[in-house]
Amino acid sequence: MLTRTIIALSTLTGLAFASTSITLTNDCTYQVDPAFYPVAIASDGSSTGGFPLAAGASAGVALSATYSGRSWGRTGCNADGICSTGECPGGENCTGPAPAGPTLAQFTIDGYDNLDFFNPSTTDGFNIPLTITPGIGCSTGPQSCTAAGEGTGCGDTSACSTGTSYTITFC
Repeated sequence: MLTRTIIALSTLTGLAFASTSITLTNDCTYQVDPAFYPVAIASDGSSTGGFPLAAGASAGVALSATYSGRSWGRTGCNADGICSTGECPGGENCTGPAPAGPTLAQFTIDGYDNLDFFNPSTTDGFNIPLTITPGIGCSTGPQSCTAAGEGTGCGDTSACSTGTSYTITFC
């Protein structure tokens, strides 16, 4: 129990200076490599464009106070960042958006009137199911894309108060 508490506190400490925390959860039976463009802030305070996430694992990142961008899951990636789906420029640490159609989690933090705007989208394509779940304090329920153009809120923009945390779940 003490180990879990220390890990949770160290993760939160690294996110304390960012506007919005995101928990990434991989419910797939295979590794998913989450990607971000523009970059997110890793739990150690460094910038990250992506990283591997084992099946059943979770990780935390933060989005800056004025973030406007996207996250997506890459599949079938090797150590050089070459992926079967969702590959992006820069290899494992993306330096640009994926040119070929992954399922997207799009966010604009503090976009207008102290609101965050977010949506799951298959506008660019579909590779794996993705759900965005807002945290406590937001009345919007989970929004997901379970197939191209399908799911609760797939392609619809939702809003929560700035400062809300979110969970992105793959599969």
